[in-house]
Amino acid sequence: MPTSKSDNQNRPPCAGLWSTPMVQVNGDVTTCCLDEHLVNKIGNLTEQSLDAIWNSPTMNAWRLAQIEGRFADSGPLCTKCNWRSAGEYPPEEAKCWKEKWEQKNERNPS
Repeated sequence: MPTSKSDNQNRPPCAGLWSTPMVQVNGDVTTCCLDEHLVNKIGNLTEQSLDAIWNSPTMNAWRLAQIEGRFADSGPLCTKCNWRSAGEYPPEEAKCWKEKWEQKNERNPS
């Protein structure tokens, strides 16, 4: 079921972007168990390793967007998704991930 705009504004980051890569039989990888049409396709295992795909700049940008509440910037499917399917990424873990990401990328916190 799609979420409303107010739900998107108050929702937490989706745990799926950190914990559940979905791999199709042909090797296509997507971020979401609900992505049956591969709208959020991020790569293919015949071309790259799962580690390279799952830790790619695109995935990290989508994770950061989720933490910052910019769901429209976190993958084409994310604004239409009921994030409850994958669950909430814990706030403490999101904060820790963001701090590590900023340190690694020498980015100043907003």
